[in-house]
Amino acid sequence: MDAEHTPASEPPASRAPILERKQKPDGSWREYACTLLHHEPGLAIIEFVMARGGEIFGSPIVIPPGSISHGYFWTRRPFNLYRMRNVRGAIIAHRFDAVTDVRIVPTEVSYRDLALDWWVDTDGTLIEEDRDEFDALVAAHEFSPSDIAAAGAASRAIYSRYRHIIDDVAALERRLGLV
Repeated sequence: MDAEHTPASEPPASRAPILERKQKPDGSWREYACTLLHHEPGLAIIEFVMARGGEIFGSPIVIPPGSISHGYFWTRRPFNLYRMRNVRGAIIAHRFDAVTDVRIVPTEVSYRDLALDWWVDTDGTLIEEDRDEFDALVAAHEFSPSDIAAAGAASRAIYSRYRHIIDDVAALERRLGLV
């Protein structure tokens, strides 16, 4: 087991404020005020309260107001993961994003969005989003060869291991006392 997959055993962080910064393919930035739940080398777990609810991020899944998202950001993986729960704590959905250039510092988590997203509903159905957008960006030479390779690696990982990744994250949450 390499260091990235070694189970963490320390308690959660002190719930410090942290900013999630996402650079979109067009170069614009989106920022979200979050709370840091846990940090260890190569991994940050943050929390975001979705006060409005609805079809968050244009999702195929309706998110109830007040739902909570735990975001998992790894510096050595070409994807991140959001676990979304309703106000009672039940899982609503998971969302994976293809990403690159993940940077974790005490005050922020930043990354570049590679357009591809995947949702996993409560039945375990995997739904890919934005393939047309990704293909158009590739055709327009908006992504570098390393971006295209990272998106391909994310896609292979999600399609071959999404259930395993979700199970690993659920186990990590239990060990850390986040649920």
